[in-house]
Amino acid sequence: MSKIKKENQLKQNNITDDSFAFKSVTRSIILSGIFFIASIFFNGEIIEPFDTSILLWNIIDSIIKVVFILLFFIFMIINVGNYKELTGKPLNFKDIILISFLSIIQAYRNPVVFTFTLLGLLILLVYLYFLQDI
Repeated sequence: MSKIKKENQLKQNNITDDSFAFKSVTRSIILSGIFFIASIFFNGEIIEPFDTSILLWNIIDSIIKVVFILLFFIFMIINVGNYKELTGKPLNFKDIILISFLSIIQAYRNPVVFTFTLLGLLILLVYLYFLQDI
């Protein structure tokens, strides 16, 4: 009798894990979409909230642009990773390269933002690589 009870509990826990992963996928895609749109607005210079003739505002503007791109990258990696986990496939190198390319392409107009975005992406990729191996 207890064996049947344990199997039912395992099935119930598996369903809650899948629903939690699905909720995580939807939340992370919404957040990555928000950061992508904000990044396009700022990096495409559709919105310029600061007077970039002053050095301090130029630095703050560049920091905001880099942060939006890196947040898009983080949430998109979380989204694709959780989706792949739901389907039973691992996150492969091709997906990571595609997301990295989408992140780098957002910063093509400003060389400072491009450089710091590239540096930030490399740091995040190294961190994720070492996090995965442990």
